[in-house]
Amino acid sequence: MGKETTRQNVTWVEGIRGMASLFVVLTHLCRAFNYDLFYPNMKDQSPTLFQLPFLRLPWQGRIGVTMFAFLTGYVCAIKPLRQVKSGQLPAALMTLGKSAFRRPPRLIMPSTVAMFVAWVFTQIGGFKVSKRTDSAWLRDSAPEPYRFYIEIQRFFWNFHNNWTGGRMEYDDHQWALLPLLQGAFLIYVVLFATVFMKSHYRIFTVFVLWAWYWMNATPFKETFECQFLWGVLLCDLGSEGWFRELTNNWTKTRRTVSISLIIVGWYVAGYPGEHGDWAAWSQQLTDIGDYIFPAGTQDYTKRWTAAGWILAVTGIWLSPTLQGILSNRVFMWIGRNSFAVYLIHGTLLRVVLVRMIYGWSGEPWVVDKNEQGEAVFHYLPRANTWVFFIAIPTWFALVYALAHLWTTYVDSLCAKATVWLEKTMFETEDNEKGVLQVA
Repeated sequence: MGKETTRQNVTWVEGIRGMASLFVVLTHLCRAFNYDLFYPNMKDQSPTLFQLPFLRLPWQGRIGVTMFAFLTGYVCAIKPLRQVKSGQLPAALMTLGKSAFRRPPRLIMPSTVAMFVAWVFTQIGGFKVSKRTDSAWLRDSAPEPYRFYIEIQRFFWNFHNNWTGGRMEYDDHQWALLPLLQGAFLIYVVLFATVFMKSHYRIFTVFVLWAWYWMNATPFKETFECQFLWGVLLCDLGSEGWFRELTNNWTKTRRTVSISLIIVGWYVAGYPGEHGDWAAWSQQLTDIGDYIFPAGTQDYTKRWTAAGWILAVTGIWLSPTLQGILSNRVFMWIGRNSFAVYLIHGTLLRVVLVRMIYGWSGEPWVVDKNEQGEAVFHYLPRANTWVFFIAIPTWFALVYALAHLWTTYVDSLCAKATVWLEKTMFETEDNEKGVLQVA
């Protein structure tokens, strides 16, 4: 199963991050061009290949954001918990303070650049083709340009709304950034409140908080708060020497548990986004959910996705072999560019890919009127299957090439700006140590 160790591997989370961004992109491609994959099958018909359990997971949707939430909890907890366990409590507090300062600009600055790029494409008609396609999702998510002086105001209003209400017209995929930012601060508060606890009491406290949120039927609690806290929980427990020794001594049991969790988690996470009652397997999960989910739960898709990811990632966390695979150079490269992929793929989908499939000009565009005087739109027809086979891989290559450039230049520039802000606004290191000693 791989080399056993008493020290947990943490590089695998970068590979998970890459998978999460890939799942997000695949989901949006399906929303744009094959929405039927969100169903378990077409009503009273046999399911297609990618509508079947297990195979449907990458296209299903939602799990990508759920994975990002878990990773936020895990990554935010790594360094302060390591310092706590090595007896460096002042250093852990300093890490929490600096991490809390860095998190907003590291999210807000690059996402604002991406929003500005989408804003520019809006002004030059970049989304015109998307507004005329036969895909309702593309039409609804593509921004419509207004007069320039209105667009100036609209840009700042959307920036404000993106970080207060989690919605933005130019690139609606950024909706998850606000709850991810808020979740990071939930983690910092939890770690600050438990930093002086004994390890087993801190683990117990985080588990109780996780259970508290899990029993809350409010939408998105299972997608965000539960995942944040599960990430902290696994990070804390995985760094305990006694736990690593236990799992290494019970190798066969650990393998069995790991494989079982991944298989079950993968299965239930594919619960359909819509029409779960159309297939026997998804209706069975609905019936089970009536018993195990809190009363008042309205969205079983998010619940089963969250439950499935918790099971699957726990299985991965228990498997040194899978962690090793996820830590290889390919997954690490995809993971390093994952945030850039998340930020730019929506604009590239609506500006570039649609032109590969529907034509560059967006013409001819015909709008007739019926007998009642209502507009009848003749949407642009999409190209044949062979064009898709060429366009999709070409577009993926473009996305990841530009994402690499984004990470190399834009993201690194934002990181340098954050460091400059920190050096400018923070006390010197000697003063920081003095303040901690006095406290």
